[in-house]
Amino acid sequence: KWMDYNTVAIENKDPEYKGIPQMLANAFIAIEDKRFATHYGVDWKRTFGALINEFVPIYSSRQGGSTITQQLIKNLTGENGRTVSRKFFEILNALNLEQNYSKKTIMEFYLNTAYLGNGCYGVKTAAEYYFGKDVKDLNAAECATISSITQAPGALDPIANFDANHERQQYA
Repeated sequence: KWMDYNTVAIENKDPEYKGIPQMLANAFIAIEDKRFATHYGVDWKRTFGALINEFVPIYSSRQGGSTITQQLIKNLTGENGRTVSRKFFEILNALNLEQNYSKKTIMEFYLNTAYLGNGCYGVKTAAEYYFGKDVKDLNAAECATISSITQAPGALDPIANFDANHERQQYA
């Protein structure tokens, strides 16, 4: 499926990027997509590494190859099956998204659509749920906590699984 970005209800997401602390965006980049600033929607090194790891285990665990842009595509479409065709269209849509939107806009959309456990979609909801505060008032440790949830929202829930979340924070 090819995405028509004019029909995607991105504009209904909140808050605006200017209300999101830069250290929160940086935490997500550090933990999810270190080369976010330099790739064009797809991190080919990670993609090929994840593909090879499917057949020849070169990493101790299954490594994700998705960039923040690709994760945004999944958030917007709701498609997350493990099929070659889904991944192919995700890559095409990520490349297209990066041609049509700035990195800042992509990050804003991502931060406002990421599932962060306990019914929280987006960092604003997560900040309120986990810390009882507005996203703009988060400190560095709280930013690391929230960014650590995305990989496995149930297993990395900072309330139910504090130790697992805290261990993942070391990457943020």
